[in-house]
Amino acid sequence: MEKLRILICDGNTEADRASFKKFLGCAPSKHFERLLKHYNPQIQTDIAFPADPDPLRILPLGAYDGILFTGSNSHIYEREPGNLRQIEFAKAAFASGTPMFGVCWGLQLAIVAAGGEVLPSRAADCSCETPFASGVELTQYGSYHPMHSSRTTGFDVFSFHSDEVTRLPVGAIVTARNQRFIQAVEIKHGKSTFWGVQYHPELSGLDQAGFLRESAISLVEDGSYKSLSHVEHAAQAMSRFEAGAEVAEEDLIHFEEIDMSSFEFRPLEILNWLNYLVIPIAQKKFGWGGGWSQNQ
Repeated sequence: MEKLRILICDGNTEADRASFKKFLGCAPSKHFERLLKHYNPQIQTDIAFPADPDPLRILPLGAYDGILFTGSNSHIYEREPGNLRQIEFAKAAFASGTPMFGVCWGLQLAIVAAGGEVLPSRAADCSCETPFASGVELTQYGSYHPMHSSRTTGFDVFSFHSDEVTRLPVGAIVTARNQRFIQAVEIKHGKSTFWGVQYHPELSGLDQAGFLRESAISLVEDGSYKSLSHVEHAAQAMSRFEAGAEVAEEDLIHFEEIDMSSFEFRPLEILNWLNYLVIPIAQKKFGWGGGWSQNQ
């Protein structure tokens, strides 16, 4: 085997993929594809849409080196046909023996597929944790877990979710959390190992701005923001937020809960998944011996 082959599973319906394309320029699956190939252009990717009723034109799941599940606008506790199809797909992924990774919805999907539970946010002060997950702390187990290699013990990161993990499945260990939510988990289930995070390490400030605009109406309806203009002001602030950039005084109101000096912009958990889980298993399974470099 000469190259890593990663299956990217987009958790969104066709309508939501179109909405993301409108506000962010592409669906989450394409965003992850570009991110992976930015760090290694030699990675081969396939994209699947497990929520769709049409048959998936992909290789057998065991033929991939890794399976990555994106975020989604869906809610896993709503037993809609697309959600049920995704749960069955995730169960098949666990049975395949292929290393898995999930972001936000991807974490919640794996939790439910492995026998756990996800419900709407129970935090009295947080119906939707966005634009940041603040005060995230690695657990004792997480402090030496390879998924979090190069993370500081405590950190702030982009986030966007209104649901939370309420019950862990057997074989799950929490590696990071903050005062409100479980933030990262390892699951050993079936034949596969899953690493996942509730937050969004793959996003840039510009990406988060698109997320805010895409969900502006619902953010006002659930009380996360006072008005559509408030959401837009936050989106503009996020679009200017990048490593090394000084935050304008008028934007500071949107950053009060985080430590901007130590904010981490790298997709560390995804890169660590490739380096410490996907590649070692591929080397044993397929005799894969290709090189891997990451521009951290």
